[in-house]
Amino acid sequence: MKQKSNSFNLDLFRETYKGPTVRVKLVVMEKTAPYLPTTQFTSSGQVADYFSPLEEEPREILIAMHLDNKHRPLSIEEVSKGTLTTSLFEPKAILQGAILANAAALILVHQHPAGDPKPSPEDIEVTKRLKKLTDILPVRLLDHVIIGKKNYFSFADQALL
Repeated sequence: MKQKSNSFNLDLFRETYKGPTVRVKLVVMEKTAPYLPTTQFTSSGQVADYFSPLEEEPREILIAMHLDNKHRPLSIEEVSKGTLTTSLFEPKAILQGAILANAAALILVHQHPAGDPKPSPEDIEVTKRLKKLTDILPVRLLDHVIIGKKNYFSFADQALL
């Protein structure tokens, strides 16, 4: 029995399949971005100090910092820009950037324009969801730092991760 040319050929598939048909191309830059720090991050205080200029922003901005396995920055991505009181972000967008950057770890940073770094219920919920997802992926969520006026909140320091 002759197989139709427009139907699935299992034998051919088994002989030639080499992985998913979706292809992702990573682009390696010869020169690193000038805003990337050159040292590894070892504390939430370092993260808060580096991103302290965010405290002057009038709207919430969510930043994802992608790190290698020694916690050196590979890239920094602005994931979302929100309103005065809210930043709209979803875990998929955060993880997509980390995976494309071939990151081993991830630190989230955002600021509260009103100055109080205490996490909102939404901040806590999204961080919990993201942590559950990173537990099954090869990307670790190291911290989520919220910048306030001259102070900060760290989920890692408060044992919330």
